[in-house]
Amino acid sequence: MTHDTLLLILHGSDCNSVLKIDSIFTDYKNVWPEADILLIEKYGINKDLKYDIATDRKDCPAYYLKKDSPEQRVADIKVVLDIVRKDNKYNKFIVLGGSEGAVIAHLVAANVDDIDATISFNGGGRWFIDDVLDNIASKYENLEEAKENINNFKGFAEHVLNSKPLDIQASGHGYHWWYQVLSIDQLDTLQNVKSPLLIVQGGRDTSVSPQKTDEMIKRLKDLGKENIEYQRYDELDHGLNNIGGESKRKEVISNMNLWLRSKLGNPNR
Repeated sequence: MTHDTLLLILHGSDCNSVLKIDSIFTDYKNVWPEADILLIEKYGINKDLKYDIATDRKDCPAYYLKKDSPEQRVADIKVVLDIVRKDNKYNKFIVLGGSEGAVIAHLVAANVDDIDATISFNGGGRWFIDDVLDNIASKYENLEEAKENINNFKGFAEHVLNSKPLDIQASGHGYHWWYQVLSIDQLDTLQNVKSPLLIVQGGRDTSVSPQKTDEMIKRLKDLGKENIEYQRYDELDHGLNNIGGESKRKEVISNMNLWLRSKLGNPNR
């Protein structure tokens, strides 16, 4: 059975095939169960690559590392959407993304026409460097112990932003990825989003900075961005698990669905 709604689901920053992300097929598809799902692989990756969450994996394709960047992902999405939308089969188009996929969802919402609604979760605040520094600090008992690693990363970021393209690989990513994620101003991106957008953030997330997300949302409200709404789950982490390690993904997705219904109506009517 085909539907008149298309749901584009964008996965995170790891070097894995989108087809190997089980949560897409068990849970995230239920953000709008009545939609056809669109998944887009990152450059140089396909389902033959075994699933591995390690950031320093040795089998990540060299071509992927060379082409991996937010700009490339958005360009690929535009190409695929142009093809998919040619026959005018879909009346509604929804975008969902988490972690890096949230940042890409924001960029798509700001740069692609005719998006009916976008949901992002655990995508962090205005600047990626703040998220990384918050992540480093979360690994230590106090800030003094974290200071050396924080300063090292600040030096790395400054070097990337002020150098010509380098042959580097750090945490599973190459120069273009690092340069672009350190350059993206999410506040600026979100100011250009005109369609309904729901931003979801876990308060116990240590992969990005919930505080910086809060600050960005407040700034957007001060700027009068009434099309952007915010749901904060104080007890949830980056994977939408509570402090006891219990997944609350289904509950969050149910609330995402309710929000979409408030924007798009009831698909069963």
